[in-house]
Amino acid sequence: MAQILKAVAIANNEVAYLAWDIDTTAIPGCLGFHIVREYLDDNDQVTEERPLASYVAFKGQSNPEWQAQNTSVWPVQKFNWRDLTLRKKRNEAQRRPDNERVRYRIRAVGKMKAELDPVEVVPESHRDFKTRQIVQHTYEGKPIPLGYLTPAAFTNVIDVTTKRLPFTSSFTNGILSTQFLSKVLNEDGTISPNELENHLRKPGDWLRNYLAGDVLPILHDFFAQPGGRFHAALYELEDVELLKLLTDNAARLDLILSDAGSGQDEDAEPNEKGKQPTIYDTRNAPARAVLRAIADIPGSGCTLRNRLFNGTGHIGHNKFVVWLDDGGTPRSVITGSTNWTWSGVAGQSNNCVRIDDDAIAGAYFEYWTQLKADKLPEPTPLNAKAKGATQGDTLKKTNRTPSRVALPNGASAEIWFSPNMPGKKQPPSKSAKPALPPPDMDRLFSLLRKAEKAIFFLVFMPSRGGVNSVVSEAIALGLKDTSLNVVGAISDTQAMWGYEPSQELPSGKKLPAWSPHVFQQAGISVIRATALTDREIGRAVGDFKNDETLTLGRAIIHDKVLVIDPMDPEKCVVAFGSHNFGYKASYSNDENLIIVEGHAALAQAYAAHVLDVYDHYRFRAAEAEVTAHAKKHGAAGGKSDPRWDGFLDTTDDWQKRASHRMSAYFTR
Repeated sequence: MAQILKAVAIANNEVAYLAWDIDTTAIPGCLGFHIVREYLDDNDQVTEERPLASYVAFKGQSNPEWQAQNTSVWPVQKFNWRDLTLRKKRNEAQRRPDNERVRYRIRAVGKMKAELDPVEVVPESHRDFKTRQIVQHTYEGKPIPLGYLTPAAFTNVIDVTTKRLPFTSSFTNGILSTQFLSKVLNEDGTISPNELENHLRKPGDWLRNYLAGDVLPILHDFFAQPGGRFHAALYELEDVELLKLLTDNAARLDLILSDAGSGQDEDAEPNEKGKQPTIYDTRNAPARAVLRAIADIPGSGCTLRNRLFNGTGHIGHNKFVVWLDDGGTPRSVITGSTNWTWSGVAGQSNNCVRIDDDAIAGAYFEYWTQLKADKLPEPTPLNAKAKGATQGDTLKKTNRTPSRVALPNGASAEIWFSPNMPGKKQPPSKSAKPALPPPDMDRLFSLLRKAEKAIFFLVFMPSRGGVNSVVSEAIALGLKDTSLNVVGAISDTQAMWGYEPSQELPSGKKLPAWSPHVFQQAGISVIRATALTDREIGRAVGDFKNDETLTLGRAIIHDKVLVIDPMDPEKCVVAFGSHNFGYKASYSNDENLIIVEGHAALAQAYAAHVLDVYDHYRFRAAEAEVTAHAKKHGAAGGKSDPRWDGFLDTTDDWQKRASHRMSAYFTR
């Protein structure tokens, strides 16, 4: 009898990532795997169990209403999987409790035969939006009864929590290209214009809170700390709820607020070319006015320092807040990639982390103090283009040396700040003599070169074409060492590896810019975020209703996350913060970056997030890549099209196409 050799689970506060491997290349008659989540008490006794949700039907069946079944009906035809409903309920936009202890039971299944133990079908249902009645889930086609082919294999026990001390890590659910999102928005029979944006803008809204996950509670808890003062450096500030969090705590707030946004001044006279002049700080101006009015009140206790780079090519990209207790000692800090905007909180993939460590908080407070001392000339008026607004060399030179902090159990942290290239306004051009990397990037490159088995990353826009960034370095390493697993997802089309800018040929013909959706070679799989829409992929797939929302703005994946060897408890590395992992951030922007070594629980939490986002977009990107490649090169699709049709196989042939690469990494 075939067996599952080993099964492993890693998790954060939102999702779990599972991987397992078998003792043979293929299990005869296997139609996939039945996976059950088991809830455990403090004595590791099972208190509740639930099979994982599944939506993809077998060939010959159909799921036109995109209603959830589970793996007792439609098993998993892969050797790794994500438990997306670990915290998010499968049938409604509500969340499950946190701080649970769970493990997973995994068994291979095939078509039911007399000699097999049967898989008991667990029905699924939901409450109808209009009638509020319980509706049993159905699908079209003849059911395929399943039986067990292998004994049960159990993963390790995982804690579903934000707490990985001294870190409290959280991840937003702002992946908007989902069938589920389209479904819940259409539950009342219509999706009105701007409906999604209106949900995400409104404090307390059920969908906003669902997509924000634990980020909003963590921010509120942070500001609930009694006494002391908050020292903040923010790039974007336009979320109503978060602005109120600042105004409610204005008496103990010291804020450095940068500029964000630009546009045309519709009230001004056009110039000689008939164009309206550009104005800056269009996104932060309303919040700045509110806070300025408070700060100008004598005795308010609130201070506001403008840090305006308006149109200079620099940005004050930080999003951190440090809390000092009543004695003036830095105690904790909030940082990560989440901008203080409604889209950052609920409309993008982001991370937010609270760190309760005096030394790390102290490093941030020292940097905040240096930012305050690094005064910029203010434009007049404040929305005019800034002149001479660049960071001083004193700040840049100070930032060239990190703060190093010892953490419990042998872990450590390095805290880097930017800019850290004195005298440089921009990174070297492509045609210039290659320059040494900035010190923070040099450190990341050094750690990448020590990777033994795996590099995982999520980035927004590190650089055009990914050059001089974590992307280029990771891919170069993966090409040199084919045993290395390099898995990443990129948001901006121009940042994708293999991006080709528009160009004009000698003939005068203009070629548009070209950005691949996928780069896959050896152990490298790098994709860019793509919606599963008919327009993008050029065809229908299974029962998907290809009308997904991709994003409300340009940043789909806004994370800046790098994870190296997360399963190695001593050598694992995780890096996060506001830094975009490219040279420009180090040269031109106010940034912060934390590199944590030897903290396996934190590294695995971030790895689960990377793999969640990557897996979500991987199939979508692969579909779009075939269509885009055919369009570019004039190739036609047809019967030989190798793409998946969107249904489960009714034979064991799926195993011939399934990769064991990730399962091998996590289980060996």
